[in-house]
Amino acid sequence: MAYHTTILRKIIDTFPRHEFEYLAKNHHRGQRFRSFDRWSQFMAMFIGQLSPRLSKKGCR
Repeated sequence: MAYHTTILRKIIDTFPRHEFEYLAKNHHRGQRFRSFDRWSQFMAMFIGQLSPRLSKKGCR
């Protein structure tokens, strides 16, 4: 089976994970995450921003 890199993967690769983890560790303040690590939370928020979805409150 052929392997193809997706556009989303190419965009995500522009964020160096080791640098992200370093910055998050040094600058994070507040409550510890319970179910997601910092990278997973960032990816969820990033993909959510890219998707053209609206909340039910925002729809008319």
